Amino acid sequence: MGSEREEAFETALEALRRRLREGRFPPGDRIPAVIVADELRLSATPIREALSRLAGEGLVEERRGQGFFVRRLTAADVADLYRLGLSQLLILLAQERSVQQAPPAPGDLEAEPVVALEEFWMAWMRARASPALLSAYRGVATQLGPVRRTEPLVLDELAQEAQDLLRSAAQDSPAEIAQALRRFHGRRIAAADRLAQTCIRRAGLL
Repeated sequence: MGSEREEAFETALEALRRRLREGRFPPGDRIPAVIVADELRLSATPIREALSRLAGEGLVEERRGQGFFVRRLTAADVADLYRLGLSQLLILLAQERSVQQAPPAPGDLEAEPVVALEEFWMAWMRARASPALLSAYRGVATQLGPVRRTEPLVLDELAQEAQDLLRSAAQDSPAEIAQALRRFHGRRIAAADRLAQTCIRRAGLL
């Protein structure tokens, strides 16, 4: 029975992380535990336990008597999250001679460059990072997910940018890859205010 409960908890936790990263719950919205439980064919208990874990990690907000809510990110939050993501990738890069992973097919980049890069970096982290670094990076990626999905509304040439970055990851020296990562994240840090406002506007909060 204990193993079944643990399995349900892990299923709920992974599903909630994925939905937060994909922006399925708009910023400021209450996360409907009962609806999520129905969709995952689980009881509400592991959903609430998973939400409590995410609240402890700072990924959602628990409001006593009201439930769990998606955090609203300010421009400063957005900029700092991109900085954190960059620093974590650079920490991992410092331990590697190269990324050592083939980039996604160009078709994936053309259709969904944001998702392609997320998957690329997460796969790199899972394969190479320590548990502590992977946990920290997963938290940042989860919080940035909804913001990153507004990038196509704010920034241009995302597919070409992603292609160039992945080509650098596959062919260049660590120093050159680091420069490419800094350019990529620096562009988004400079646009943090527009990204934050667009994210809130899409959620209907302005």
